[in-house]
Parts: sequence; structure tokens; C-alpha cells
Amino acid sequence: MFSVMNSMRSLLDTVVSYSSQLTSRLAEIQTSGFTVEHVLMLTSMTAILLLVFVALRISHNAGQREREINQRNNAQTGHRQIKTLNDKIQKLEELNRSYLHLVTNISHVVKKINAKQNLEDIVFIFSHLVKNIVETDVVEFYVYEQANNLLKRVQIRGRNGKSLPTCPMGRGLVGRAASDEVITTMEYFNRQQGNEGKKAAGEETLWMAAPIIFEKRLLGVIGIGKPKLLDGANHLLRIIAEIAAVALYNQLFLTDAKQKAETDPLTGLYNRRYFHQISRKFVEKAIAEQTPISVFLFDIDHFKQYNDANGHEEGDKLLMELSQLVQEYTRKTSVVARYGGEEFIVLLPGISAADAFKYAERLREAIATHPFPHRESQPFGFLSVSGGIASFPDHERSIQGAIRLADEALYKAKESGRNRITVHNSSLTTEKERAAESFLDNSEDTLSDPDFRIIQ
Repeated sequence: MFSVMNSMRSLLDTVVSYSSQLTSRLAEIQTSGFTVEHVLMLTSMTAILLLVFVALRISHNAGQREREINQRNNAQTGHRQIKTLNDKIQKLEELNRSYLHLVTNISHVVKKINAKQNLEDIVFIFSHLVKNIVETDVVEFYVYEQANNLLKRVQIRGRNGKSLPTCPMGRGLVGRAASDEVITTMEYFNRQQGNEGKKAAGEETLWMAAPIIFEKRLLGVIGIGKPKLLDGANHLLRIIAEIAAVALYNQLFLTDAKQKAETDPLTGLYNRRYFHQISRKFVEKAIAEQTPISVFLFDIDHFKQYNDANGHEEGDKLLMELSQLVQEYTRKTSVVARYGGEEFIVLLPGISAADAFKYAERLREAIATHPFPHRESQPFGFLSVSGGIASFPDHERSIQGAIRLADEALYKAKESGRNRITVHNSSLTTEKERAAESFLDNSEDTLSDPDFRIIQ
């Protein structure tokens, strides 16, 4: 703009100078036969030609300048396009590396998963995989509990043991991803919910959630924080969620099958088969540590009479309620099982016969005072049990032998009038056991052993 104004100013100066020169020579021109009008016309035409020339020159310069600016702009646009393309290529290379990393690690992950049956171990493996593939610092796993219709976060190994949050279906990012069965980002969730969108507990750091689905069955949700590589994160997370679905389904199936094989379907206690299986492991530990194992075998007195009077359905309810009571009065380190019918057995690792008797007496009294339905119709006016105790290795050098001796002691309790506990006595009794028997003869014992404190 300034160059154009300067050119115009220069043009005007030239015209004024040229006009002044023509005026001073007017007299000379008149003598040659030209009139003033001819001179003025000639001057005007000359000025016009000069203006046209200057205008053309200015136009040429302006066009040249415009071409230079356009070339510079085109160059800058090209640089920007090249930079954009380079960024896209870099992102694609990073995404390809992530896919390659995932493919090369799948076989290793599958092998590790097949070797694990614990849910926490499986979650730890997938948490590590997600962090490496998606490149995020936050990974959360939720397992769907159909009975309560909510998602429960799984404790990942190595983290602190604070209480873990739960998420109802349809609530928050995790609940929404589960109910809609689609991968959902926090941005999309907030946009859909508007001002009403509320994060569930523990979702403050989540950026995306992917449902874990196997054959149209919801198993859980994977939640992640903002990943380093945004493009393609949803595709990578979807692949991992599909692999996790197979692993979780197998784990749940195996756990369910294992539980059915090990537990009694009515009471939920371990069954006789599993009791014998696990007792061998406790025997190996007892031998290594040189500690005793006591066996307490008991059954319900006059249970047939209870069934005949109240019906088998009431009898089943009694067995379930009794099983719950036995578990409440038994240490977590002990093993309680339904041995058959109305017969129950308790394995007491590290417990001598004397201490086992204290535990058994406390349990017998708790059963006698518990308000079971129809208890008053029983011969004693309450529900009573009779039991026998034997100890390994004091009474018998095998756990099976100890169970057999406990069974014999149980029948002695029955023969002695029921509603009592009998400890096996044999020629194998050691001085330690004789001291225990002397203790059992003292009926005024206060039973104050802290190891058998009642669990409230």
C-alpha cells in the first residue's frame, strides 16, 4: 500500500515539473507555428501516457508481490500439510507397535491365564497387559454380580487393601458401559448425561470403560485412565476385553464346577470327598511342624424323629441352620464338612484332644440353647448332638485311623445317653494325652482358651 502511494506522489511531481518546463518554453513554441491549445493538448496526452505507463508499472509490481505472497503461503501450507502427515504417520507407527506388541504377547498371556484359577491373578495379568498395550497408568476391573445387579471392583494384586467400591448397573461411566454393552468414554457419558451425569465412586480418574461380554453374557467391565495413544485405544481395549471375556468365563465356570465338586449342595459345607482330600495336606503340614490334628465327628440326636414329626423340608432347614451355627463357632483355619445325612465332621489342625474337647463342648451347648424350629418336640426338649474326638498322631498314626476312632467315640457317646462328647481312649495314649484326660475329668473347667473364642 505504501509503495503505491509513493509511486503516485512521484508521478505527480514529474507531471508538475514537466508542465513548468512547457510553460517557460511557450513563447518559443508559438514562433514555430503551434498555438497554446496545441501545446496544452500535447502536454495532456503526454501526461496521460505517462500516467498509463506508471499505472502499468505499479500493476506489474503489485502482481509480482501477490505472486510472491501466494508462493510463500503455499509453501507454509505445504509445510503444515507435511507436518500433519508426519504426525499421522507417527501415530500410525505407534498404533502398529501396540498391535504388534499385543499379538506377540497373546500366546504368553494365554499360557499364564491357563495356569491360574484365581480371579485376582487373572485380573493382575490383564491389568499388566492393558498398561503395556494401551499405555495408561489407571486400570480398573469390575466383575458383574448378577444376584445383586451391580459391578464390584476387583482388588488388583500389589495395591492397598482399602474397601473397594461397587457400581450399580447404568450408573456412572462403568455402569453405563455395562448396561449399554458398548465401549464408552467419559466425554461421551458427560455429553449424554448433561448436568445430571454423575460419576460413580472410584471413577474420578477413568477416561474409558469397555464391557467384558462372553456369548451375550455380561461378565464385567474394564476401566482405564487417559491413554498416551488416543487414536486406536478403543480398538485395542476391545480386543483385550474379548480375550478377558474368555478367561473370566473359564475361571467362573471352573470355580463353579470346583465348588459343586467340593461342597454339599444343601448346607454349603465341604463334602465328605473334599474333606478326605484336604485332610492329607494338613497331615503333611502337621508332620513337618510336629503338631497334632484333632478330629471331631458328631451327629444330631433323634434326627429321624425330627423328620418324621416335621417333614423332610423342615429337616433340610434344620441342617442348613445348624451348619451356619457350626461355622460361626469354628475357627477359619479349621475345616467343617457334612459327612453324611445328619453327621458332621470338623478337622482341627494344631489342636490337641483336650483343646478339641473344649471347642466341642462349647459348640454342643450353643446348639442346645439355639432356638431351632420345633426344638421343644425333641426328647430332651431341645436339639442335642453327640460327638466323638480323636487325635493324630497321639491316638492313631494316620488321619483315616483318627476319623475311625472318632466315629467309635461317637457311638460310645450315643450308648452313654446322647447329648455328650466323648474323647477316644486307647493304649496308644501318651503322657500328654493322659494329662488331657485328667483335665477332662474336671467338670469345673472354665473353658477360657482364647483360640476358641466365639466369633460374633
